[in-house]
Amino acid sequence: MLPKDFSRAIVDLAAGLPTRAITIVRGNSTNISYRIYYNQATSDRLNHLSLVNWWSGRLYKNPVLPAADKVYKNFHGRVFNVPVLHAPPWHFVNYKNSSVNVTGGRDDKLLALLAGKLNFKYKYYDPPVRSQGSMISGNGTFKGVLGLIWKRQADFFLGDVTITWERLQAVEFSFLTLADSAAFLTHAPDKLSETLVIIRPFQWQVWPLVCATLLAIGPALWFVIAAPIYWQRRQRNMLQLLDECCWFTTTLFLRQTSNKEPSRSNKARLVSIIISLGATYVIGDMYSANLTSLMAKPAKEQPIGTLEGLEEAMRERGYELVVEKHSSTLTILENGTGVYGSLARLMKRQRIQRVRSVEVGVRMVLSRRRVAVLGGRETLYYDSERFGSHNFHLSEKLYTRYSAIALQIGCPYLETFNSIVMTLFEAGILTKMTTDEYKNLPEASRRSEKVTESENRENIESGESGATSQTQSESTIGLEPVSLRMLRGAFCLLGVGYLSAALVLSIEIQVYKRKSTKTKVLGTKKCRAFRRIKILLRRQMRRMIRAFYRFIDNALAPMV
Repeated sequence: MLPKDFSRAIVDLAAGLPTRAITIVRGNSTNISYRIYYNQATSDRLNHLSLVNWWSGRLYKNPVLPAADKVYKNFHGRVFNVPVLHAPPWHFVNYKNSSVNVTGGRDDKLLALLAGKLNFKYKYYDPPVRSQGSMISGNGTFKGVLGLIWKRQADFFLGDVTITWERLQAVEFSFLTLADSAAFLTHAPDKLSETLVIIRPFQWQVWPLVCATLLAIGPALWFVIAAPIYWQRRQRNMLQLLDECCWFTTTLFLRQTSNKEPSRSNKARLVSIIISLGATYVIGDMYSANLTSLMAKPAKEQPIGTLEGLEEAMRERGYELVVEKHSSTLTILENGTGVYGSLARLMKRQRIQRVRSVEVGVRMVLSRRRVAVLGGRETLYYDSERFGSHNFHLSEKLYTRYSAIALQIGCPYLETFNSIVMTLFEAGILTKMTTDEYKNLPEASRRSEKVTESENRENIESGESGATSQTQSESTIGLEPVSLRMLRGAFCLLGVGYLSAALVLSIEIQVYKRKSTKTKVLGTKKCRAFRRIKILLRRQMRRMIRAFYRFIDNALAPMV
């Protein structure tokens, strides 16, 4: 029979513990003492009964059971089997036949720091399903690495694991290891046609204004010249004057010399000078400046930076969106509404919707222009740097996402992990570790040449990862010498002008021929009619003369 005060202390301080978690042994019959053994709070072994406290009139330690932060501050060399996935820059993994070789990564450094601080060892292994896992399915299964933790077949997992509500139903997360945002990656905008660079400074919004100015300036000059003529009541062909004014202003805008001025008055000359200055220094110089800037830095297509723009591109331009399988991004698309729901519906039309990893999606974007991959911004940024940032365009931030270490529900050393990770996060050490991965990226791993679709398919099927080709930096590729290809537009425009002039000339010739033929036909008809009238008149005169002679003969006949 235990003393009442000791029993009350045991019941109050050890309430809720599993059965047989505490064992009490009486130590001495003369001097009443009790030893308390506990088999749960062990850092280096499982279910080991060890002495944690004793009672001899009073408890030796208070509280009765050891605190978790004290028990798990030293794991005494315990070995953890940790699943690992290849996900740069968090883990760099080389897969072999029956083993994996981790060559570095931000989370690999973090795990090494935790192991050194808490005195434990770890061993990486290749999980059966090389994915993180998104949620518990309807049939009660959870695929991926998080499913192993849910089944208590793995202790914990590091590797940019995003915290979601669905995952919180199966695993428990530590303090934040990364505060990131979601984004999508598309191919870099392609250069616009260099042939049309000569007309690109005038966008479609400018052309109507230029044409309206060209149409209005001719009648304006005519009004300046015609107003004094009306006031002075002089005689002049106003229609011909309007034609001359319009032609004169058109030649000024086209920078052509005109042999005939519509008027030699001071007002007309002042207006002509203003028109010439406007055409030369306003339109001409601005056009030349824009053309020079476009030749120095060729224009590119409008990039896709928002989800609305991506949705429009998928609807109208045939873009495809891929995501990593069993990822939090896929869950957001499947359970999302609005634009996310629209993107999920549009993805159903695609042949490929999910890829093994974000790196495979980046390879697809590199080899195919009309493909976008959705994922974490930090991961996409790192992969774009590996394959050449000039080949990609990273969108704006979409939503905030947080990553942490995934552990089993009820993990006893969660608070120990939290204290260390919290200190590293608040001190900025985790941010510096992430930045160092970008700085340590060797130039040899950057690639600039285009990856063909066949090469990308081979990489997907074989599961190869990492870039090994030699490349050059973005700054070197961004600078290109000016070539004569940019002047093709001038020759094309000159050819269009010659063709237009030839077309107008042929039309004038045809009109002139038709007009001349019509005039000749009309002249011929008039001559024939005149000849007929002349013949009829002659016949009529002859008849009249004959009738007159007959009348005289008939009148003189009786007299004879």
